[in-house]
Amino acid sequence: MKKKSLLLGIVILLGSMLLYSQKTIEIQKTIDGSMEEVEEAMKEVEEVMKEVEKEAGIIVSFDLKGEDRYTKPFMGVYFEDLCFPKARELKYQNLHGILITGIVKGSPANYFRLLDEDILMKINDEIVIDKKKFGKIIDSHYIGDKVKLTVFRDGQQKVIDFMFGARDKIINENGELVDKPEMIKEKEEKIKKKKKRLSVGYGGGSWYPIWFIPDFTDFNEMLAELEFHENTFPEKGFLMHGGGGLGPVGKGWFIGGMGSGYDNKETTKIDWTHFKEGQEVTETIARTAEYKINYGGVTLDKRFALSKKIIGSLGMMLGWGNTQYKIQQSDKNQDLTNFDFNEDLNDQINNYYDYVSTLKMNSDYMLIQSKFMLMYRILDWLALRTEVGYMYSYSAKGWKGVWNGESVKVANEPNLDMNGITLVVGPWFGF
Repeated sequence: MKKKSLLLGIVILLGSMLLYSQKTIEIQKTIDGSMEEVEEAMKEVEEVMKEVEKEAGIIVSFDLKGEDRYTKPFMGVYFEDLCFPKARELKYQNLHGILITGIVKGSPANYFRLLDEDILMKINDEIVIDKKKFGKIIDSHYIGDKVKLTVFRDGQQKVIDFMFGARDKIINENGELVDKPEMIKEKEEKIKKKKKRLSVGYGGGSWYPIWFIPDFTDFNEMLAELEFHENTFPEKGFLMHGGGGLGPVGKGWFIGGMGSGYDNKETTKIDWTHFKEGQEVTETIARTAEYKINYGGVTLDKRFALSKKIIGSLGMMLGWGNTQYKIQQSDKNQDLTNFDFNEDLNDQINNYYDYVSTLKMNSDYMLIQSKFMLMYRILDWLALRTEVGYMYSYSAKGWKGVWNGESVKVANEPNLDMNGITLVVGPWFGF
């Protein structure tokens, strides 16, 4: 009985061990199969990554730890498989090769003068059948390797000496592969910054407060002879008021227009001795000096941005201006009575006409003004503008005189042209 029980126990134990062994084998097979699928998937990922890199013309090594390293040779070309219509268009009769569709600026392909629509046929003696074969040939070389490329261009084959590079290196004037110098990296940074061009504004318009400083020396000396006080009109200039605007025409150039004017009158009192009704009398009478100036023209400015908020410009104005002044003396100090249209009109007018003397002077000018402007942006629609310029005037006909209503010729007139410095500080609606 004991022997049968022992035998039965041994059979059960052996059966259990056999069953466990079969299950273990099945589990291991399942695990092995899954691992093989994972490895196949990872290989497919790696192949896809390589295809993407080659399509973009960037040959880059990629490992599964997530690190990108530029350890494989770099040509700097964009390419695609050659199709029959394109081959026929380029008169290419072979059945292998890839078509170069673009060149990366600053790359070895650019240095060794590869061109768009070159057909790459061979690298050394290896035939480039298609993109896949091209990738394998590239993978078999190293950075700095020198090879001969056979290309089809303009109906004939050419052999080009070529050296593989790297994306972080350049080929110097001696044909050597060297690290990029710092100056090239700085230049690249400047190019990147240039892409973000600063705005030179979009134009606008405003009121123009213009401080004009002409030469009043001769004019004031003449007025002093007429018993006006010294420096009747300020030698340091005066404030003109006007307005203008401008708009962009491209590449930092702006065209616009402006105009401005000023007038002022000064009065003095003099003792006038004359005969009235046969008797010598002395009376205090008024003498006035009136000065007017106005000008306008077309402006042309070239703007440049100094920062996001500050712009400057160099420009000019071409226009027309006019200066006139009037000296008048009038004995009008007597009291006036009411005017009665039922009375003798001639007597009433003649009785109150005494001595009036008027000299009017007038001159027209062609103007050209050079100017420099700085503008500071406060808001999107508001800026502070300051400008300094110099205006030069030319008069072809000179001064015209009218004395007591009659045109007269004038000689030795005081200099009162429109030459002078202009200063502007004020708001600008726009930018």
